[in-house]
Amino acid sequence: MTRPWRSLRVGLAVLGFLAIYLPALLLFGVVLVTDTETTFQTIDGVESVRSVSAHRSAWPTWTVVALAPAAAAVAWWWAGRAVRPLDRVRAVAEDIGATDLGRRIALDGGPAEVVALAASFDAMLDRLEQAAATQRRLIEETSHELRMPLAVLMTNAEVLLAHPSPTLEVYRGGLLRSQAAAARLQTTIDELLAEARGRARAIDRRPSDLVAVVGGVVDHAAPLAAGKEIALSVSGPAVAECSIDEPTVSRALSNLIDNAVRYAPPGTAVEIAIEAADAEVAVTVTDHGAGIAAEERERIFQRFWRGRRDVPGTGLGLPIARQIALAHGGDLVVTSPGPSGDGCAFRLTLRR
Repeated sequence: MTRPWRSLRVGLAVLGFLAIYLPALLLFGVVLVTDTETTFQTIDGVESVRSVSAHRSAWPTWTVVALAPAAAAVAWWWAGRAVRPLDRVRAVAEDIGATDLGRRIALDGGPAEVVALAASFDAMLDRLEQAAATQRRLIEETSHELRMPLAVLMTNAEVLLAHPSPTLEVYRGGLLRSQAAAARLQTTIDELLAEARGRARAIDRRPSDLVAVVGGVVDHAAPLAAGKEIALSVSGPAVAECSIDEPTVSRALSNLIDNAVRYAPPGTAVEIAIEAADAEVAVTVTDHGAGIAAEERERIFQRFWRGRRDVPGTGLGLPIARQIALAHGGDLVVTSPGPSGDGCAFRLTLRR
């Protein structure tokens, strides 16, 4: 329960009352002191004071008494007008529920400080609404993406249980299908956990050599590339010092290189070029695959979107890489076809 004397309106009303009433009391005191009647007498041509008497009228006293409630009423009304914008902010804040973030204060009148405060609240509500919309969309997309492997697992189990005379080969085929569905489910969950951790953790920038970071990622991707007879090449300066969050940047580069290897035709090459400028560093990953159609170039950064279903993946690698780039003050853009007229080139920029 709020104590009345801690209310801003009560405090303003008291100050207003004192500002109105104290001058009246002061004037009343001056009137009391100076309201006297002096009688003069002249004797032998010399004027002298005969008597001095106080002449106190009743009207100043009644005026001061009547002014007290009037001053209190005016002060209370003025204080109410002063805190009315704050009451509006409080009322809207109390009325906003967890599922209804569309309300705004939209205060267009009042003290400049209160209007600025209301605008800050509205901006915060905009961010909260955007975050809630992103969360709902992520839940919907995740539910859709997880539904398929779970359905495969359930259907496969039902088929095996309903088989009249299952053999070893039937069980083996069912287990292989279940293994593939479980692997897809595990990969999707791992990507979601990585994205959630990336959003939750703060970027911890430390001095790093981007060339060494790229080299480590290429070493990890080498076995996958060798399986498709794809050559990985790295070009750029010998050293590219920059201040980055190495674990997240490594994940972004890994997503880009793994994505290029998966979509590149066997026997081709994937080129990784490192550039270093005064304000930023950049890594460009180029493949020689089929490329990306113009109408699909922005969709590839949407969660779970996949242009080709025949290539394994979750549709989360590129969105995560772009999120990491934006967190570092850079961006991730795609150019298709690439410099050689085929495939595509992903350019990851990071602020130094």
